[in-house]
Amino acid sequence: MSLVRFLGQELMAGLARTADSAFFGAWEGGNPAEARRRAQFSPVLYGEDHAHPHHEFCLLLSGRCRFSFRYRTSVLQTGDLVACAGGVPHAEVYSAAREDYRLVWWILWENDPLLHVHRYRRRGGYDVEHVIMLKNLSTFSDERLEVLRGLAARSLRLRPSLETLREAMMSLALELYGQVLMSGERPMDARAELVRRMTDFVRERSGRSLTLADVATAVHMSPNYLTSLYRAQTGLSLGRFILTERIARAKRMLRQPDSSVKSVGLELGFSDPFTFSRAFKRIAGVAPREWVRAPRAAKEPR
Repeated sequence: MSLVRFLGQELMAGLARTADSAFFGAWEGGNPAEARRRAQFSPVLYGEDHAHPHHEFCLLLSGRCRFSFRYRTSVLQTGDLVACAGGVPHAEVYSAAREDYRLVWWILWENDPLLHVHRYRRRGGYDVEHVIMLKNLSTFSDERLEVLRGLAARSLRLRPSLETLREAMMSLALELYGQVLMSGERPMDARAELVRRMTDFVRERSGRSLTLADVATAVHMSPNYLTSLYRAQTGLSLGRFILTERIARAKRMLRQPDSSVKSVGLELGFSDPFTFSRAFKRIAGVAPREWVRAPRAAKEPR
């Protein structure tokens, strides 16, 4: 779906139709599991303990999905809106492998607020449809973002006003819609910027154990969508890119006169020499000891 249509039609319509009975959060009696069908959470790339300091709001635009909130899982329905205050564990996954759904997240990070549109399709799996930066908007929209942060923070104790929340979200959507009409969709599409941040984060931290969840936390995105976004933008598997960067660092370390395979593997965060050797061979084609013994010319990339 085009960004113009999403902002001007689908998002506005979705916000308008959200009812008080479909608004959930951490206040007493506000857990979705109180009103929706209970379910078991089935983790794909991350579990129910997913939590972070920043606030978020999630609106299910279409379909159904399983949603774990404070370790209680229910099946969200189209139109459900959830306030996820910072520190509250939450996670989402498909309700059934054959059932599509789409949702929008307001990621209210202080220095880097984002709007994400995610989807799951039975053919194609998880995907990122839109990523929009919210940090270069007008002063009025900055104020609307602060309203959203305040409402999310208060949702730990009290049920926020849905009308106040709706007004703030619609105001942001209207400004974004106007910007797209004036400048086109390309300047608003932040997916490539997000991938660049992932790449930089991995390269800066390749000297330690690094997981998909670590990268996801750094860019404020669910690990389920992280891998599909990276592959769509680069053609590469994010997991393999992480491993390739770690092995490249291992090669540089192994060139040092006093290094050993065991010490390098442990310093890079591999659990034991066998795990390090297997990972090294997967990328380099040979075990680290064979690579060390090979002539220098054979080690240089062609």
